[in-house]
Amino acid sequence: MKSTDRRARTSAPVRSTLMLGVTLLLLAGCASRAPTPATDERPAVTPEQQARWQEALILLESGDRDQARQRFEQLHRQALQLSGPLVNLCVMNFEDDRTDEAEACFGQVLTLRPEHPVALTHLGVLARKAGEFERADALYRQALAADPDHAPAVLNLAILLDMYRGEPAEALTLYERYLSLIPEEDPTVQNWVIDLKNRL
Repeated sequence: MKSTDRRARTSAPVRSTLMLGVTLLLLAGCASRAPTPATDERPAVTPEQQARWQEALILLESGDRDQARQRFEQLHRQALQLSGPLVNLCVMNFEDDRTDEAEACFGQVLTLRPEHPVALTHLGVLARKAGEFERADALYRQALAADPDHAPAVLNLAILLDMYRGEPAEALTLYERYLSLIPEEDPTVQNWVIDLKNRL
């Protein structure tokens, strides 16, 4: 496999987070596996908020990004304590290559939930794109400390170690971990595993 193939995939897994965990994101984002203290209880979601959330998702899935963005913005303004709508706005900024806005937005998410793995993983990708490899490494590991099963963080850390940090052995372990976490086969990453085993 050419290294450019890996580089192309570095942001692909985080783009899927909009659809994969939308209900969890609305409820307050991807949670840490550690018990949540009573003082850090997640805010309740009203039926009206849930309905608006579903409307925004339907718009997003149908390709009406402008209307979806408006709905997420409205929901965020009306329920500032919920990280989910804000996360989706951040991811949309990320997908639209609005780098500065995305970075600032994910920073806001971390003020609500400092261990939010989706925000940490996206910030890691932005750091990697800026050539800040140590920071990217730290952000991915923070995401995995919060949620060891967060597949996008696993894959992006593997790619970082494989391509940019010269740590193929750990990268191989992470690629295999990623493949064990995802519900469907990923032939591209399977080929990377074969390639890396041959190199090792």
